[in-house]
Amino acid sequence: GRLFRGTKRLLGDPGIRRLMVFEHPFRLVALITPVLLRIRQAVEAHAGNVASAHLGRPVNFEGRDRFRNETALARLGEAYRHAGVRGQRFYPEPVAAAASFLEAHPDAPGEHLLTLDFGGGTLDLCVLRRHREGFDVLGTHGVALGGDHIDQQLFRVLLCPELGRGELWRRRGFDREIETRFPFEDYEELLVNWAVTYTLNQNRYSAPVHDCIAAGGSAARKFRRLNELIQRNLSYSVFQSIKDLKARLSSEETARLDIPELDLDLTVTRAQFESIIAAQLGEVEVALDTVLALSRLRADAIDIVIGTGGSSLIPAVRRLLVDRFPRQVVEHDPFTSVAAGLAIAYYQHRLRTR
Repeated sequence: GRLFRGTKRLLGDPGIRRLMVFEHPFRLVALITPVLLRIRQAVEAHAGNVASAHLGRPVNFEGRDRFRNETALARLGEAYRHAGVRGQRFYPEPVAAAASFLEAHPDAPGEHLLTLDFGGGTLDLCVLRRHREGFDVLGTHGVALGGDHIDQQLFRVLLCPELGRGELWRRRGFDREIETRFPFEDYEELLVNWAVTYTLNQNRYSAPVHDCIAAGGSAARKFRRLNELIQRNLSYSVFQSIKDLKARLSSEETARLDIPELDLDLTVTRAQFESIIAAQLGEVEVALDTVLALSRLRADAIDIVIGTGGSSLIPAVRRLLVDRFPRQVVEHDPFTSVAAGLAIAYYQHRLRTR
């Protein structure tokens, strides 16, 4: 799990064809297939043969390539076929969440329903119009914004200054001492992407850190932390601590980010957290504006608003929804609504095609 978390975020990038695992190259499809196979086998232990299924997908996969959705779906489709799922209907995840709400609350009043699915990797939205036979999808929108991006922002703001960002690098030249700003920008992107942080364990990265430790002074402690993080490959556990902090700040006004391996103990308030993620909250607002515009509806035309996905539980996100839709926001199963909706969609499809 530690090795292969986050592969979904790579599916739409045609430039990433293989990943190195213990010095062996593996296609993305080859890494994903065993996971899907285990899921199919676990489902079949309870529900019988699974030869076809409705399969969740974000509205837009992460990436900048023009054909990222087509690339990602082709790779996923191949992996599902290798895993034994031959009949495939890819289904937008926010629409699935809406379907599970309507199945659970058939008497909920209102015609128009908006779903905000804010998960780990993407923010996906849809607007539906209900009718007697089911619903029509009026608009969908998705952006590469999720809990992982929020975790990275927290790392940048809270941890990078404690790891040497902004400090000086002093080392001896041929005839004098040279002093420049430490090139932290060469480290930062690798630090905030924990799956590749291990690549910092090379002499061209470690030598400047050792120079800064040897120079002593108040910054040496920060560079010792950076060295520990790199040498002991602690990035994954650091991000787990950040996720725990984020979760606690959903129910508490103050929480500690305690990372004893780095001799680091920070107190963070919810207000500070919300200030740190202000840009991400702004992206949520823009995404809401976009899906409403695509649906040709105003906010006051929406009757029900569903927040699902773990990041929808962040109080600032909830507050943003309530401010925009004062009486329409409802609670609905943030972690399993998409899976339930996919099962419902599959069942209804089977009924229609019998």
